[in-house]
Amino acid sequence: MATFQVPSLAGLGGGRNLRGTFERMVGSLQAQIAINAPRDDDPAHLTQVVNELVDQYEGAAGSLFGSKPALRTLLVYQGETTRDAINALNLQLNVGLINRPAFNSNAFMQINELTQSRQVWPVGTPLQTYLVLSTKTSDDIANLSVVVQTSTVTNETAAALVKAEAEAFQSEVLLATTRQPRIGNTVVNVSANLTSQVDAAVGSPDFAAQLAAASTTFASALVEPGGFFGPGGAIGRRYAQLPNVPSPLGISDASTFANLQYRQIETTSPLVLHRNFSSSSNRFGRFLSADTFKSPTDAVRRLALDQSWYGTNQAYFVEDVTVPANSKVYVGRVAPIFQGIFQREAKPSLYPGMASQYLILNTRDPGIVWDNFRATGT
Repeated sequence: MATFQVPSLAGLGGGRNLRGTFERMVGSLQAQIAINAPRDDDPAHLTQVVNELVDQYEGAAGSLFGSKPALRTLLVYQGETTRDAINALNLQLNVGLINRPAFNSNAFMQINELTQSRQVWPVGTPLQTYLVLSTKTSDDIANLSVVVQTSTVTNETAAALVKAEAEAFQSEVLLATTRQPRIGNTVVNVSANLTSQVDAAVGSPDFAAQLAAASTTFASALVEPGGFFGPGGAIGRRYAQLPNVPSPLGISDASTFANLQYRQIETTSPLVLHRNFSSSSNRFGRFLSADTFKSPTDAVRRLALDQSWYGTNQAYFVEDVTVPANSKVYVGRVAPIFQGIFQREAKPSLYPGMASQYLILNTRDPGIVWDNFRATGT
């Protein structure tokens, strides 16, 4: 059994230094998960380790900081965010919706986000991030409602999959909104409504239709026009929404562009762009740039090539990529990646991004020419 060892909390005022204590405890949780379940570990063992360590970490948070409810609550939210994400992935693996490599990659990233390149922070999470998280969750739930119509997954299992997605989403939002209760309460209510609809549908002969209806209700409440985070919504009206283009990108691709903003164009003549890569495994990529860089380090920073990712692109090399005329291309700027454990940094220090970004859909288009390979900066 994995055992959580409480780190030294010396110099943190017995928890009075909320930020420092949170960072020390969370950093220790990540390190101990990594020690007990290395990358590419057996999924069942990794899931067991995460649940065992989170149980003990949350127990330590309660016993050490019972008189400091704000700190204790944040620590527990972080534990539940981690646990729920891994459990949701494990459930998808067990029913065959994802394979082991996908589980290992996604689980590694979820754990790594405890202290590196986080999506949410207790302090400083941008409002637009909630649109991204809500849209990803809505899309995942909608996909599940389609899958159950053509699979052998039981109603009970399908319901558990949907609820696991909703729980993981809710936990992540709650971690970020202890100072924004309106957002947290809205997500809790919408998630509870989804769970109630899904539970009521189990055993019904039209379970798939009711699940689809619950998915639609969830999306309408949060991300569709008038939804809480969507266009014209109570929070959504405060930031730029996704652009209106003929063939919109999925939210995962859209979120790689700064502020979710991009243009869709069709080339009228051959367009020469560049692709930085470090091995044959990442030579052919959908993300290109009109910019060239003085060194691999410069490329990594300006292209925001996160080195905590699973299988990193270190940008040692560059090649020219000629995209033919009449090609669909999405154009914008690379989204920065921010660091911080308790609070998002004011300016992105490691990955400021903002280089030009061109996204193509099919890297194997025979009309695309990949040539002029060289070391980055030469």
